Amino acid sequence: MSNARLRLITLGVAAAEALFWFYATDYIDSHAIPRGDGTEWVAMVVPITTILLCGVLPALILGVLGRWFALATKIAAALAAVALVADVIVWTHILAEFAHKAAH
Repeated sequence: MSNARLRLITLGVAAAEALFWFYATDYIDSHAIPRGDGTEWVAMVVPITTILLCGVLPALILGVLGRWFALATKIAAALAAVALVADVIVWTHILAEFAHKAAH
């Protein structure tokens, strides 16, 4: 795969993950217990924002720099892939928690 194609795929995945952060915020806001203790937001603030700051944003920055540095594109692709897997794991856990709360 060419460096330009990998860079575009990486930027697309990282941008989709950044948009997912906004979706997750809206989802947690609409499914949180109105008069609850707010622990639902811990799921948003801690793991999902950490994934955004430590995986997605560096992938976006390195993806842009990959136009000039070939190694930056490969590092950005690895960061985006790890962030994607981490988002899936955390999101699955969040959905299970909300399903558990709805059942009780």
